[in-house]
Amino acid sequence: MDMSFLDKLQDTIDQGLKNSKELFGKAKDKAKDLGEIGVIRFEMKQLESQAEKLIAKLGSKVYEVIVVDEQKTVSASTPGVKEILNAVAGVRAEIEAKEEQLKNIE
Repeated sequence: MDMSFLDKLQDTIDQGLKNSKELFGKAKDKAKDLGEIGVIRFEMKQLESQAEKLIAKLGSKVYEVIVVDEQKTVSASTPGVKEILNAVAGVRAEIEAKEEQLKNIE
């Protein structure tokens, strides 16, 4: 009867260790995912800041074209404006790619 008890005790301990290892593995994977999410969100904030700076630069360029250069109109193809708009579009595309990465992790 002692052997039966010891066998049951050993089985219980083994099962507990197995469950602990599985739980630890899941927790480790979740922590890794949370770390990746944090990095991606940080990168997105940096990109959003970059986009805001470009938009401010765009406003400054439009002001320059209208007031300093005394042009009557400004369009997306105006020199200087076009390059900034392309840069903003590039940053926006990067932000969208980061959002997709987040969707795949979460």
